[in-house]
Amino acid sequence: MARLAYVIPVMMVAFFLICNTMTMATNPWNENDKEVPWYGEILPPEPFIGFYAKVAQCLWNVNPVCGVQIYKHLFDQSKKLDDNCCRNVVKVGVQCNRDLGWALGLYKKFKPHRALIDIMSVRTYQECVGRKL
Repeated sequence: MARLAYVIPVMMVAFFLICNTMTMATNPWNENDKEVPWYGEILPPEPFIGFYAKVAQCLWNVNPVCGVQIYKHLFDQSKKLDDNCCRNVVKVGVQCNRDLGWALGLYKKFKPHRALIDIMSVRTYQECVGRKL
């Protein structure tokens, strides 16, 4: 369980990179990156037993490059997802997208945006399904 507490934030970095100045050359698995919003924060308590294991399983199916696009799209609709990332969103599925959004909303910094994150994660999934890729 202690390993899981270490792995989840590292994996979330791959999905929710925050800094627009980061390039594709940046290692998305770097847990020491001070640009991520949860740097130095303690992993929030698990909302129910097995939640973080479920989120970890979802994250293994997310391409880190797509994670950057998805994160930006959640907070700025003008940032569109390319077709490859849309396929990735659909592959992961609606429930994983919601779970990943919920996990992000557990961090103190994102709590005020939890409703937006939830709505946008579902909307993003629906947009990608609608593209019929």
